[in-house]
Amino acid sequence: MKTPQRKGLAVLYFLFGFGVISWVPRFPEVKQNLHLSNGQFGTLISVGAIGSMISLLTVGHLVHRYGTRKILFVSATLLFAAISFIVHAGSSWQFLLANIALGAGVSAFSTALNGQALYEQAPIGENLIPRMQGMWSIGALSTAVLSGFLTGKVSLALHIDIVAAIVYVITLILLHKFAASMLPGSQESNGEYSMQTLFSSFNIDWVMVIGFTCATMIEFATGDWATIFAKQKLHMSAGVSTIPYILFVLAMIIGRLTVHRITEHIAIEDLVRRGAMIGGTSFIVAMIIGIQVSKRSPTLGFAIVVFGMFVAGLGDSFLGPTFLDAANRRSRAPSSVILGQLGVVQTLFVFIIRAIIAWTAQFASIAVAFMIPALMMIAVALMANAIKKAHV
Repeated sequence: MKTPQRKGLAVLYFLFGFGVISWVPRFPEVKQNLHLSNGQFGTLISVGAIGSMISLLTVGHLVHRYGTRKILFVSATLLFAAISFIVHAGSSWQFLLANIALGAGVSAFSTALNGQALYEQAPIGENLIPRMQGMWSIGALSTAVLSGFLTGKVSLALHIDIVAAIVYVITLILLHKFAASMLPGSQESNGEYSMQTLFSSFNIDWVMVIGFTCATMIEFATGDWATIFAKQKLHMSAGVSTIPYILFVLAMIIGRLTVHRITEHIAIEDLVRRGAMIGGTSFIVAMIIGIQVSKRSPTLGFAIVVFGMFVAGLGDSFLGPTFLDAANRRSRAPSSVILGQLGVVQTLFVFIIRAIIAWTAQFASIAVAFMIPALMMIAVALMANAIKKAHV
């Protein structure tokens, strides 16, 4: 049965997704305003990893020391200030600085929020992460639909400023309302996982890091490039170009909210293997066929590509949360510390891979660039046994 605290946590995930993705469907406008090429824009987007790594190196320990409420408050302030500023950036260096701040805010908020979810699931022995991240995806889908509707009708800056302000205020209200139920900070100032042991206690679970990276890259790539791809390659209008990302996120929602029912009948490692293989293969095949068909029938070709992205979203929906849960099961460290250590290495990998995808899009095509995360998703099937061992 859902408690008020659980509902409050779900709303925080929703608001997180709604706020942080609000500007993503309007990437073509941001790119056009800054007069950037595909490679330049993709590189600047990926540089947000610098801020993410700074957060991930420290926030897990800060959450353990000070609790989730304080960290969520500080990170929400940074996050929504950066989102508002980034769409006002008038030059590449302003965009770069805002994106670094945004990366730091997103990673800090995400680490604290996932740490809170792991704290709440511990007494009941149930994996809440997929459903909570499903609420994040509902927020992302809602804001993507809104962005598609507002594109061409409301200016980018006005749209994002209003969204950032409203989401920030509601977030603060919820943090105040549910303060008593949040993960408390450690009372020991020099405990085993204090900031003094930040680097000495750093431990890399390579299987989980690689699996988590491969599982999440297609989500990053779709967020970065799906709208631009639909507009540039498939010649769709600005509003229609948001549909591939919207349906990808819809598939993520469906998968994340239902995976706990599916695992009652299919072992989690088998589900990971099937989801990775079917999702990644469908994405590649649909992309190849859709582009060819679009030369004769743009609408049909677009529909084929969208279908492939939808299937990929279903297959990918539970992969990332499953690796997070498995990493937590495989370590004795506090959950927030595990999330931070896993995230910092994954973020470094994501930074490099996003840059490779961006310049592949620049010198080859976005379609070719999409093959990279799709093949990585298929590779997740090779790590299904690690998931099985974590659940023994």
